[in-house]
Amino acid sequence: MQINYHDQHLDFIKGKINEINTALFKTELDPLLQLPNNIIQTLKVDHDGMVWFFTSFNGLQSQVIDRPFFAYLDYHQKSKGSFLKLSGKASIAGHEDHGLFSICNYTKGSYGRLVLVKFKIMQAEYFETNMVENHSWAEKLKHTFSHLFQPSANRKYNFSE
Repeated sequence: MQINYHDQHLDFIKGKINEINTALFKTELDPLLQLPNNIIQTLKVDHDGMVWFFTSFNGLQSQVIDRPFFAYLDYHQKSKGSFLKLSGKASIAGHEDHGLFSICNYTKGSYGRLVLVKFKIMQAEYFETNMVENHSWAEKLKHTFSHLFQPSANRKYNFSE
């Protein structure tokens, strides 16, 4: 029996995305046409490693951004000190994908100000600081410096083909 590490790694990443759910979305577009950096909520992550979410936009941009662009999603869960940084190719989803509006809490009034983005994970990095809030400042400082040299949970994945 052959183990498919790609599927295991993707399952791990999907689990962390679903656990944290909220991320900072950033793009690398021409500054005049740039989608704004936004806090997003993940709608779903499919079996191909595509993350789906809504972000705001200026109505004129959707006609200009018709090709894939490089973007980042930074997930952070403060209570656990965990970080998930994703990079990949994003694109504005076509009208056939707008059925996802029905599974979110956006009103009809938001329809013209939001775009559905599909983000293909190319690289993922997950790490934890394991900070416990009840520790003294000296213990936190010692813990921080010790983990600079030996991170407790640092995982890097490459999903590009």
